[in-house]
Amino acid sequence: MADKSDEVVELVREVFGEYPGSALIEPLKDGACLQATVDGTKVKAEKRGRSFVIMEGVLDSPDISVVMNRNAAEYMAESARPEEFVDRARECINRVYEDCYMDYEINAGLTRMLMKGYFDFARMLRIL
Repeated sequence: MADKSDEVVELVREVFGEYPGSALIEPLKDGACLQATVDGTKVKAEKRGRSFVIMEGVLDSPDISVVMNRNAAEYMAESARPEEFVDRARECINRVYEDCYMDYEINAGLTRMLMKGYFDFARMLRIL
């Protein structure tokens, strides 16, 4: 039986590593990195080539930090299209449903945001 942290890492892989979430990651460049915390479990993700490598752990200096509950991650993972993924992410950010939440913080400076492709990513998520 897998422990809680392994299950959370797999869930984050479903959310950001598989379609449609992976389509939003495509514009990011090598080295772009995200720190996710799902129900207290820390998961780090980094763009390496065309892949988004996701594993348990903490990044020294993540570009974006995301905190969400398992319900939000599962809700986003159930999306069928990128547009639906974005709508569900926005619903979690705006706390449309009492049992789903997601907060994010942009930690990278303007130069890094430009160099790592975050503006296209942020536009797709309707953050900008």
